[in-house]
This record gives sequence, C-alpha cells and structure tokens, in this order.
Amino acid sequence: MVEITCPQCNYTKSVPLEKIPPRARWIRCPNCGTRFEYLKEEEDVKTEKRHGTPWERRLQLGLWGGIKQTLKSVIFSPRRMFSTMPVTGGWREPLAFGLLVGSISSMVGFFWDFLIATSGLLNPLAGLSISLSLPVIFLSFIFLSPLLVTVNLFISSSIIHLLLLLVGGAKNRFEATFRVVAYSQATRVWSILPFIGSPIGWAWKTIVQIIGLKEAHEISYLRIVVAFSIPLALLLLVAGGAVFLIMRL
Repeated sequence: MVEITCPQCNYTKSVPLEKIPPRARWIRCPNCGTRFEYLKEEEDVKTEKRHGTPWERRLQLGLWGGIKQTLKSVIFSPRRMFSTMPVTGGWREPLAFGLLVGSISSMVGFFWDFLIATSGLLNPLAGLSISLSLPVIFLSFIFLSPLLVTVNLFISSSIIHLLLLLVGGAKNRFEATFRVVAYSQATRVWSILPFIGSPIGWAWKTIVQIIGLKEAHEISYLRIVVAFSIPLALLLLVAGGAVFLIMRL
C-alpha cells in the first residue's frame, strides 16, 4: 500500500501499489480536484521491482505452474529470478519450496546411490548384506529426509550469511540469504540423472547461489567469491600447518 497525500487539501488515501500504472506521473485529488505530480519513493520502486517468485504466486499460476516456473527460473534464469525475489515476506514460502524439491531430490539421489551399491559395481561382496537392509534404510530415509533438508537449509544459510558479514556483503537481513539458499534447491532436480546428476546439481547450485546472493544483497560478485573462498583458505591453512608440524617431528 502507498499513502498519497494531496499538497493542496492534505487529503490522504492508501492505494495498492499494483493499481498505480508503472509510468504514472500525475494524480488528481478526488477531494479538491488538484492535479499534482506523483513521485515514487525508493521503497515503492523496490517493492514494485520485487513482485514475488512464481512459487509465491501459485494461487494465480496454479500449483504445478508455480513449481514449474520456479524450477525453470532458478535453473535457467537465476539473475532474473532473484532480482525480482522479495528479500522479506516470511520464511514459510521459501522453506516450503526448499523442503518439497530438496526432499524429493534427496530421495531420488539416495535411490540411485543404493541401486549402484546393490548392483555390485562398487563392492561385489557387499551387495547381499546391503540389499537385505535396503527397505528399512530407504523407508527411514524417507521419513528423515524433510528433517535433514530443513536442518541443512538453516545451517547452510547461517554459514553463508556469516561469511557475507565477514566481507561486508550482507546488505539485507538473514532472511534474504535464506530465501536464496531455499530456492536454489531447485538445482537439485539434476539428481534424477544417475551417476552424474549429483555433481552437476552441486556445481549448478553453487553458481545459482552466487548469482542469487548478488541480486538479493545487491553486492558485487567479488565480495561473494571472497566470502565463499574463506572456508577453502582456512582449510588450506590448517592443512599447511599440519604438514609443517609433521615435518618438524
């Protein structure tokens, strides 16, 4: 909602932003008839730009339409997707999408992993023992998958947001980071491909998250790359220290 006040008679009225034409320049007061210029505030422009994801507009698009368009946008048009994604609005919608896609993708990937294991390709002698417990393990994973995905979403978002804070790149709140991480779960649909699906999905998700974080926090790619490089730098530092200590012994 936008509050518009007449400069002549101070008549004020709240008008939904979507009812104001994008190129509106002049407004006529319904009270006194004065015609005055309409100047969009920065927050109004930002709200208009970030009109919502297809998943959050599924009441208009339909459930399948919302899912399909969100998957397509995240995977093939991440810049457009995250430049129009609201950075506020609650946790429920992005969490629901992340849970839906993440859980199903995890189950599919888990199925391929066990199919490979039980086929004897990795260890011919272990195939029998694994196959005997497969139904129990698979059913257990189905029930635990939503919980595991939820925990992963919050932990991953927390780590990424902390890294952004370290490089001064968290221009918006934690919710913006969480939304990017949750919607980036769309890239996990690559897990439907056996053998190569999971690596492709992981690489694609990293690229999508970098693009999404840039658009959500409106920062440079350099800050995000530096933030993502911090864990690798720490790992190399620890590994180098361990090698140095071993050589000194």
